[in-house]
Amino acid sequence: MEHDESFPRRALLSWADDNLREFPWRDRSRSFYEVFLAEFLLTQTPAENVADVYPDLCERYADLADLAAASESELESAIEPLGFQRMRAAALSEIAANVDSLPRDGDGLRDLPRVGPYVADATRCFALAEPVPIVDRNVVRVYGRLFGDEFPESDADRRTFAASLLPEDGERARTYNLALLDFGATVCTRRDPDCENCPLRERCAYATGETQADREGV
Repeated sequence: MEHDESFPRRALLSWADDNLREFPWRDRSRSFYEVFLAEFLLTQTPAENVADVYPDLCERYADLADLAAASESELESAIEPLGFQRMRAAALSEIAANVDSLPRDGDGLRDLPRVGPYVADATRCFALAEPVPIVDRNVVRVYGRLFGDEFPESDADRRTFAASLLPEDGERARTYNLALLDFGATVCTRRDPDCENCPLRERCAYATGETQADREGV
């Protein structure tokens, strides 16, 4: 399938008009720290679960100083409903103890404990409206199905591929990335994707049978 940089950009931005999900960390008034905290906790955790504890976490730990003042056991208890609480609490405590403010560049964020490329990129995009691509399991699945064998296998090449589809304008890039995540979570799902009602169906390699690649396991 031909790699058209304007597609699926147009279709997903149009889809976003009526279909983006609402979560507290998506409010544009949220601070860089608050968006970072959400993205850190969203790794391997359903957004709905994070939404249940996020408002209380932001109230109790409004900034890095509040995190630094909390014991690891206290943090573990606060995020226990999300799982991985010991690892997450230790990482958050280490971050808060070693930096006065969160770095706002990708390299600086990735240097923080337990912060990978996705969390760094998502934080910059959603908090600062920087036009940076994001690549998580949902994105890999959507692009893998949509573009079939054209979608690369390596993480670095996938990020480059995703960057080629991203709007140049920061706010549009932010909306596009949110749409891509939500589309993968609600339409192009791992099991039983809603191909019949998919706005990308006519040009999707998987839906049209041009490829059998299903990116299972992502």
